[in-house]
Amino acid sequence: LRCRRYSEWDRDPMSDKATDRTAKIVALLREKVRLEPWHRRLFYLVFGVLWGSGSLWLLIEWFKDPELGVARTLLQTISMKVHGATMFVFLALLGTLIAHIRRGTALKANRLSGFTMIALNGVLAVSGWLLYYVSDDTVREFSSTIHWVIGLIALPLLCAHILAGRGWSAKLLELEKPSNSARSRAAR
Repeated sequence: LRCRRYSEWDRDPMSDKATDRTAKIVALLREKVRLEPWHRRLFYLVFGVLWGSGSLWLLIEWFKDPELGVARTLLQTISMKVHGATMFVFLALLGTLIAHIRRGTALKANRLSGFTMIALNGVLAVSGWLLYYVSDDTVREFSSTIHWVIGLIALPLLCAHILAGRGWSAKLLELEKPSNSARSRAAR
């Protein structure tokens, strides 16, 4: 068996290719993965209105008078209008997270919860589309169940993603702090 022969770039860590890659990684590390405060607040507000209006609709559906059958109450109608309007804003906000996703992926930070959130938002968008456009009762019932189950678990999953990201950020900040031994060596 022959050993794989390494190129000059693999052996010399200070080559141009290695330093370019290192410089890009350092630049990514210096960029914040965490959203800017205004972006974060807007995202949380829109997500809260979206989740709250969907949860309100579901709560009313579960506890409304059984004699009403499939008829919707006035509050359900209003909550669905708010939910639908907020959904457009939320989808636009999801599009603004591209840089956040790119940085997190490049740093291999919080990828499981992040990609889970992306997938769940995709399923919510498709199931919401099915609820709005499909008239077959069987498909609507199935997509409704999928939509509200995933919609309800979206809040705890988003909270878990945020908390995991904050923990990851704290670890990154500790790595950036110079250690006491490094300070004492610099003082010498």
